[in-house]
Amino acid sequence: MTRTTMKLLFSIFLLLNSYVGITQTKTEIIGKMKNGRGKMVYLLHEEKGKVVAVDSAKVNVFGSYKLTAEVVLTDFYQLTTDRKEGILLLLKGKEKVKIKSGASLKEKNYQISGSKDSELIQEFLSVKSNENVSKDSLKEYASQFVEKNASSLAVFVALNETKDIKKALEQAEKGIGETYPNTMFHNSLKTALASISPANSTNNKAAVGQLAPEVNMPNPDGKIIPIESLRGKVVLIDFWASWCGPCRRENPNVVKLYHKYKDQDFEVYSVSLDNNKGKWLQAIEKDQLSWPSHVSDLKGWGSAATSIYGFRGIPYTVLVDRQGKIIQTRLRGAALERKLAEIFAE
Repeated sequence: MTRTTMKLLFSIFLLLNSYVGITQTKTEIIGKMKNGRGKMVYLLHEEKGKVVAVDSAKVNVFGSYKLTAEVVLTDFYQLTTDRKEGILLLLKGKEKVKIKSGASLKEKNYQISGSKDSELIQEFLSVKSNENVSKDSLKEYASQFVEKNASSLAVFVALNETKDIKKALEQAEKGIGETYPNTMFHNSLKTALASISPANSTNNKAAVGQLAPEVNMPNPDGKIIPIESLRGKVVLIDFWASWCGPCRRENPNVVKLYHKYKDQDFEVYSVSLDNNKGKWLQAIEKDQLSWPSHVSDLKGWGSAATSIYGFRGIPYTVLVDRQGKIIQTRLRGAALERKLAEIFAE
């Protein structure tokens, strides 16, 4: 099987995960805890915004315990005895992880095998916790760690320690984009990178003064809503996503301006970079985005919109005049409010 075929199948897998249930795969954690007899051990995971114990076990007289987790996609877990601090794990389905530790599960040194990503985390944290390692040496090591392991989610523990965060984010975004495309991990790297170095659009078709190019994407009902269909109105093309914090924080301002100017032929055309239809629709309802023009191809950062309009970070806006020409880009907050007040005062 070629690499291209593998990437395609993985993308299809992620897309299907947005709409249908997936047969879960069990991962086992077999532990050996020194002086841990009688202690309770918990495996924690964040689900729907809450940290829950997916399994727990009592350490037996031999210092042994066993935990299981139904792992759908690779994600972070925590092994702990007090539900607060513990060992950070990065688990996949069908792994058999073995851990040897002391009684508190807070030790800086522990032994782990059976989970390559978790082993990488332990490797990095053991260096970070070494008191003989200088700050400069740690930064150098963290940078090398990210470069070497850019395709593993384990790089998330090292990014903030690197000597050049922008370079590290670029390496991680590229690597995670190959192994975990269109996931919340890839999206978060995209957003972080864009917040450090927002890029101007280099797409001449989406330049100020030019006609706003079509994106030709369906609305939630599957109907294509062309931007051209809004000709004669002042249109704010708003690129956003349900998982984008800055986008969600900006939404109340867009809602306020929509209601203020909608009777003066102001329209919002929302293009979502979601890959989960359910979460997209939930965000529309929760944020009360009541305008009718919502479209998405549900491809996340793989959306055609990113190449058509040439942006790297969201929220990203394009303000279009009544003739369909681009007036200005990247307007938000008070700047957007001032520009609209200027337009509708004419």
